Amino acid sequence: MAENIEDLMLRVIDVPKPENLEALKKAVAANADGECAEQLEMLWEEWENRKLSAPEAKYILDIAKTGIPGKPFFRKILVSAVKTMLPPYIAQAPVVKAAGVRDDSKSPREIAERVERLLALRSGSVIFLESSRRWGVAGTIDAMNASLPMMPFAQVGSNAAVPLEIVLKDAAILASGPDVSRLVVAAAVPVSAALFRMTVAKRQLTAITEERLKLMARSGCARKLDDAAFERYWNIGTAQTQSAAAPAAAAPGATRRACDGRSLKEVQLLLLKEQEAGAGEFAADEVTAFCGFFEKLPVATALRETKVMAEVLALVLDRTPETSLKTIFDSLVGKTAFFPKDPAASPLATFAVWGEVSSKLLEKLCAGAAKVFPGEYLAGCALKLPLKALNCIGPHISNELICSSLGSQRGCGADLLLWIWKNRKKRHDANLLSLVNLDNVSRILSAEEPPKVYLAARRELHSMLLDDWAFQSHLIAMLDDDPVMFGSILQGALFLNAGERQSLMVKLARQSKEIQEYLESGAGKKILDAGKAHNESTDAPVFEATYTSVKSHQALIKELDDIINIHVPENREALKTARAHGDFRENSEFDAAKERRNHLSRRRSELEKELANIQPVLMKQVEVTDTAVIGSTVEIQLDGNRVEKYYLLGAWDGDPERRFLSYRTRLGKDLLNCKAGENFTAPDGKPGKLLAVTKLPAELIAELDA
Repeated sequence: MAENIEDLMLRVIDVPKPENLEALKKAVAANADGECAEQLEMLWEEWENRKLSAPEAKYILDIAKTGIPGKPFFRKILVSAVKTMLPPYIAQAPVVKAAGVRDDSKSPREIAERVERLLALRSGSVIFLESSRRWGVAGTIDAMNASLPMMPFAQVGSNAAVPLEIVLKDAAILASGPDVSRLVVAAAVPVSAALFRMTVAKRQLTAITEERLKLMARSGCARKLDDAAFERYWNIGTAQTQSAAAPAAAAPGATRRACDGRSLKEVQLLLLKEQEAGAGEFAADEVTAFCGFFEKLPVATALRETKVMAEVLALVLDRTPETSLKTIFDSLVGKTAFFPKDPAASPLATFAVWGEVSSKLLEKLCAGAAKVFPGEYLAGCALKLPLKALNCIGPHISNELICSSLGSQRGCGADLLLWIWKNRKKRHDANLLSLVNLDNVSRILSAEEPPKVYLAARRELHSMLLDDWAFQSHLIAMLDDDPVMFGSILQGALFLNAGERQSLMVKLARQSKEIQEYLESGAGKKILDAGKAHNESTDAPVFEATYTSVKSHQALIKELDDIINIHVPENREALKTARAHGDFRENSEFDAAKERRNHLSRRRSELEKELANIQPVLMKQVEVTDTAVIGSTVEIQLDGNRVEKYYLLGAWDGDPERRFLSYRTRLGKDLLNCKAGENFTAPDGKPGKLLAVTKLPAELIAELDA
């Protein structure tokens, strides 16, 4: 084994291909001892002499997770890997210290697990702290104080700032979603243990052990059960989950075909055996059997076993006759995250699974899909795929279809932007390349942090904006010699810190005389001051969650999306047209367009700030007792005898004509948390009394939760 590791390491040094790196990682995992650690020092020494790339840094963290001893040289390269992986806004000394990178008492595996949690943390994630058995919603990391603001989740807990070290040590991190609330809301009959497991498996952003999973349920939806009742509840759910996942044993001596498998795991093993035996194309009855298997396969299983599903699909498609491919795909659409029914309507997280699959399997999946699906469907998927999946499916899609899909879906991500840029010489399409502009780059880097698999492209885009001369030259060309537009975009680029902002201005000024003159005219100081004002305002953030209905939350998201993808581009075109008319002093169209731009900028800033703190409330999950809470009907008595009824709702749900009362209004604040029978003082100073508190009408709940 020692000789094998050395050979593999030398091969990696000579040719650092993904397959060579993967082979070395498997060998290290099988023999992670002191001798193996010493042999790897040659590789670390080779990598130390240059700046680590993101894939190399991730590889080092993967090696750390194998349990390899913490030799001094490996710890040194591990520090470099962590600094490469961390985004600039959290790569501060207090945060690095909380991750334990320089603590010799922490093993490399523990450090890697902490860094994995740190990278998974994002504002809005649902957190469970094992040490305090507490649930909450994560705010934005305070890098200077190495703490994480946590807000109540599902009306459980309170606001607090938790030391980041505690979070990185034992937190379970889940992506937010309406199905996560049911894991926490206590009830006499909690959700089943099997459903609890399935939801966690779907939403988890980091690995969660069986003991921690059990503690999450005990401290969440099942906390009202006594110890004996909880054990029965959990054991029954565990048995159901295992029986559903375990393949049935074949009869002794029987030869089973892959199409006869009764679980994904069994099908995978049988397909691999048939591949080793050199099996050819499937017969018609085998294709029919596979279609039946995929149609009966539970969606939850397909989503949970993502990597197994990918290998099964790749092996099946590789051996399916081309005439039968459509039959296979028809049974898969909507069943797996790889092929959703409507790519445009599917959230970005749905496509993250493409980034977890090896490039070899991706090529087979994409080749099969290209033979069956129309180009419009493939183009719709391409807009949301991670970069490595785009490299596989991109050759099967025309430039025109990509541009057309972008026009209907509005907006693209960092991965697509990078793919367009890196393939600009192959694709030769001016319309496609025009998408790579400063406004799109700023919008993408200013947006909410995407799922983990998309972070590498986002970091690379940020790096190219600051350091890539050719990329910067192209962005300047896309501005059409319009320094005013450049200043407007750069002023709103809040993802840049003060040093990055100044450095970028200097580099762009060197390439454009128009930008240089514009900055020297006083605009440069305004841009720098805008960045400083933002930094000062965020030195001491106040994290106060805003609660509103799902309907209002979606309406705000749509308004922001329309501003970014419809109104701002329209305003940009209006400015171009107005500038073409000449003299600005008597150009009313130009003045109107500028005023419109300022209004859109202000409204965009307001919405982004508000959406960062919003916690949507599912009204059907609100427990209504005798206390006025958000999501309840209140009946009040005013002026001694006048009785009025209101629906106490979220911050953005107010509608006087329909008696919708926002909890942020003066009357709403007076009523919130008031019990039936209690007196209160109305906004006009007169006494009032809360007569009754009841649940919202069913039709209103359905409307607000839509």
